[in-house]
Amino acid sequence: MKKRMHLIGNAHLDPIWQWEWEEGAGAALSTFRAAASFCREYDGFIFCHNEALLYRWIEEYEPALFAEIGELVKLGKWHIMGGWHLQPDCNMPSGEGFVRNIQEGRRYFWEKFGVTPTTAINFDPFGHTRGLVQIMARSGFDSYLFCRPGNGDCPLPSNTFRWVGYDGSELLGARSGSYNSALGKATQKINKRIASMQEENTSVSYCLWGVGNHGGGPSRKDLGDIAEQLAAWEADGVTVLHSTPEQFFSELRTSGTELPRYEKDLNLWSPGCYTSQVRIKQKYRQLENQLFLCEKMCSALASDSDFVYPAREIGEALYDMLNVQFHDVLPGSSVQTAEEDALRMLDHGLEILSRVRARAFFRLSADQPAAKEGDIPVIAYNPHPYPVEGDFACEFVLADQNWKGTFTVPTVYQGEEKLPTQLEKERSNIPIDWRKRVVFHATLPPMQISRFDCRLHEIEEKPPISMPEHAEHYVFDNGSMCVKINRNTGLIDACTVAGVEYLSENALSIDVYRDDEDPWGMRVNGWRERIGAFALLSDEAGSAFSALDDTVPSVRVVEDGEVRTVIEAVFGYGSSNAVVRYLLSKLQNSVELQIRIVNSEKKKLFKLAIPCAAKQVKAFAEVAYGEEPYKTDGIENIHHKYIRVKDAETGGRTIRVYNRGIYASSIEDNRLTVTLMRSPAYTAHPVLDRKILPTDRYSAYIDQGERLFDLKLCFGEAETSDGIAAQLYNEEPVVLSFFPSGKGQANMACPAVTLEGDKIVMTTMKRSEYDNDRYILRLFNPEGVPNTCSIVSKVFDVARTVSFNPFEIKSFSLSHHALEECEMIERGNL
Repeated sequence: MKKRMHLIGNAHLDPIWQWEWEEGAGAALSTFRAAASFCREYDGFIFCHNEALLYRWIEEYEPALFAEIGELVKLGKWHIMGGWHLQPDCNMPSGEGFVRNIQEGRRYFWEKFGVTPTTAINFDPFGHTRGLVQIMARSGFDSYLFCRPGNGDCPLPSNTFRWVGYDGSELLGARSGSYNSALGKATQKINKRIASMQEENTSVSYCLWGVGNHGGGPSRKDLGDIAEQLAAWEADGVTVLHSTPEQFFSELRTSGTELPRYEKDLNLWSPGCYTSQVRIKQKYRQLENQLFLCEKMCSALASDSDFVYPAREIGEALYDMLNVQFHDVLPGSSVQTAEEDALRMLDHGLEILSRVRARAFFRLSADQPAAKEGDIPVIAYNPHPYPVEGDFACEFVLADQNWKGTFTVPTVYQGEEKLPTQLEKERSNIPIDWRKRVVFHATLPPMQISRFDCRLHEIEEKPPISMPEHAEHYVFDNGSMCVKINRNTGLIDACTVAGVEYLSENALSIDVYRDDEDPWGMRVNGWRERIGAFALLSDEAGSAFSALDDTVPSVRVVEDGEVRTVIEAVFGYGSSNAVVRYLLSKLQNSVELQIRIVNSEKKKLFKLAIPCAAKQVKAFAEVAYGEEPYKTDGIENIHHKYIRVKDAETGGRTIRVYNRGIYASSIEDNRLTVTLMRSPAYTAHPVLDRKILPTDRYSAYIDQGERLFDLKLCFGEAETSDGIAAQLYNEEPVVLSFFPSGKGQANMACPAVTLEGDKIVMTTMKRSEYDNDRYILRLFNPEGVPNTCSIVSKVFDVARTVSFNPFEIKSFSLSHHALEECEMIERGNL
């Protein structure tokens, strides 16, 4: 049988990694310039390259080269492959984050070159979520080419296969051992690939070649060597041709090769990447949250008023977000200067969106009535198409500083209804009765402004907060949930709801594991060597760490009222400390955690331990537009905004763990451990058995200093899907105290969109990229069973009930009197 070997000449180029982005841009210029020259010089040679970001740099910094590439694309000598904005980390971005990466790449390559690749390319990312299958299939891709993980970390039935998504979508997948070849040794790699065709019993294969990582690509020597070998390979029964990924997959489909189906994710390699450089991960999540929230706010407002949708500003923030998705930035495997670049980009995007959010919020609030004499208004906007019930905090100042020696207490009202309210410590530290922080419990209607008013009264003095006298525990009981916090350990010894136990003793400890200098974690699949835990400080040591003049207990009640009790505990390990606040809800069965770690450890990893009362548990976690069952035995798992743990025997005793910017955890027996942070060195890459770090100087380590973490544990069955609950914990409603004029323009008489049903998530509402009178809705069924919801919009005069298959994504085009299902990727004139 005649065999065909497709040569895919490329030059993998990391825009940022061991270098900053400016050096990456310079490497792109020189690499593309050399490749263009070779395309002209060598007959038959086709250069393949992806990543719109690199082409943007060429367009801006060397327009003549960009124009030449355009001509080569038309001649078929230069192939635009992949079609994404860049090669992202393929596990941590949200499903919608991946959609935007593809959308921006698709749009750029069509507008500039008139092409739409059908093979997605992610050579260098370290693993790939199964949720990508549906996203890529619905974005016009029919195949996927990748390199990692290898067979030792991710065994596949074949290196060419049918990859099946959570919803049943399929595309062809191919795994290559590597994406590059050593300089001057391309023919050696090609010969090895030809030999492997016999082992794989296939007549069609491919070979990725060209110098990579810092660009380079094909060399003159390699092109000459390949030209000299073509006849010899042909004589041996193998046609070797310069080609493209699309050509390879096209021939694979028609070759008659029977491909196995693979219905899992493509993980796990380098699990440390899902924790290293935690600030990037947290701020990336913040930027995603704020981008999607601002889009919803601005869409709702622009659809029913003369508000101008801020497309340029949102696009600029999106550009920052997509750049930080890069697979050596979001995973935390870059050098320290690149980490600083990423944080600067994220802050830039967040600052832009903070201004957009404020503009939209004040416009949404413009028709609010003026405050009554003595009242202080609090205005909230829920950007979601479903109600949001929760505890909301807001700060404000009194009309003037109170020097009378009395203390002012606010109570929150909605109309004439008094809401559960408590006063808590404000963020500032000025000992005057002036600045206030109020926490209240309320339900916000979907996609609407809610008005609250604080009414003030004076008492003789600020009421003290004291620790109730118990022998060993502080016992919190809201009538349904009972939590016992040990005064000697600072940990939870019991948590019951309606008499059913959910947590075992010593719950929520911060455990310490032995780690090394490798930020990738290349040589492990998890961390199992527990070497200690943060222990409660003595009252004297805890007070000294807290810089208090007097000695106070290291477990103490710091807030208490109608809404919640807040208990603070101070811990230490080695040269590091941790402050943990338990926010115990009086109105819901939940415990929120605010964790502040001041880290001075190196080569250590910290996990939050959640020992379940059930003897054996099974767990599931949110991933990109999907839900993944957990691997056990201490293997590190990748997750997004929630983890759901159940009793493996009964299916009951459900614990849901929501987070804001944590991506890894593991389970052994009944113990879930959420990975908070680790402290390897920067870009410390294992190479054989060589010493990694220099032994004659100081080396900087990752995540030294203060880091903050937010989590929420909910116990028992939930009224809404975990997807909705996790979204609401991350994309919080906007709450602000200010005095409206009472003369503003009326707008938003009704919500732009509501979803009737408690399962389907609206991840996106945004204005169309191509039609200013049309909006795009993206809805997702986060459960493994069919669900339905009703989409209702009085603004657009539409109503429709929609059915979803398990884990199905649907996109809709919304305009006046029309709600139509549409493609995931907006095509404009594609």
